[in-house]
Amino acid sequence: MKSLHRLLPIPYLLFLVLASVSPLHADDGVILLAGDVQLKIADSFMEEGEYYRAVTEYKKFLIIFPDFGRADYASFKIGLAYFNGEEYGAAARSFLALREKYPESGYAIQASYLEGSSQWKMKNYDRARGALEALVEQHPESEYAPRALVVICLAALDENKVEVSRQVLDRFLDWYPGHPSEENVKEAAVQLDRYQELPEKSPVLAGILSAILPGSGYIYAEHYGDGITAFLINGLFIAGTVTAIHQENYAVAGIVGGVGVPFYLGNIYGSANAAKKWNLGVRNEVIKKIYSSLAPLI
Repeated sequence: MKSLHRLLPIPYLLFLVLASVSPLHADDGVILLAGDVQLKIADSFMEEGEYYRAVTEYKKFLIIFPDFGRADYASFKIGLAYFNGEEYGAAARSFLALREKYPESGYAIQASYLEGSSQWKMKNYDRARGALEALVEQHPESEYAPRALVVICLAALDENKVEVSRQVLDRFLDWYPGHPSEENVKEAAVQLDRYQELPEKSPVLAGILSAILPGSGYIYAEHYGDGITAFLINGLFIAGTVTAIHQENYAVAGIVGGVGVPFYLGNIYGSANAAKKWNLGVRNEVIKKIYSSLAPLI
């Protein structure tokens, strides 16, 4: 027979243990204990990464014990469970509701930061910036204010507003000299400066080169294998067409040339696209370094 601890989840075992040592009468003291037990159950699910079950238990607490005195804690944990479960829309709504209902709560500032971060995760950049800027302006001394600036910086970078992103880092360094993560921010600033000076491959030039000599645009974009392949394939079609014309076999020339046209046009389009991919690859490499530098602050 399976043991009881294998049949029941750990949070409910905790409930049974606590309930067994304290009578569940209807007096005030026991109601407080029962409220603590309900929160312990929810916290246990949270610690185990069972975020959706944790949300359910926290909501039960708010319904059963509305006057317990830790409603702001349960509300914050609901938002955090949604955030950890990557349900960013629900997280943002939960954090906003907490701030509106409990503006003086000790969790309100962190809720503002996580609300803005949730909006950033959903690519709602204006909303993210609004929530985070409000936090920075209203609570500049908070530990979450510099972190909010970092998220604002990354949101601007996501929108390719590199100058804005760089200005936010300057603001961080001006407002929080000696911050433990100052060196990380300086490194990110260096990478942003590098980002703005990165070389680019011109998609137009790549297309023109491949129009003149098939495959050469790929070589320009440093896609050497594609360049050689395009050169050989298009060279065969061109050679076949020219040979057929010289032999006055115009029907064959038309067929070979007609089949070869899509390959020729694809070679032009592909070269331009290869140049764009080269630019994107170089930028992504720098962006990864920026994220790596700033990740400890998020």
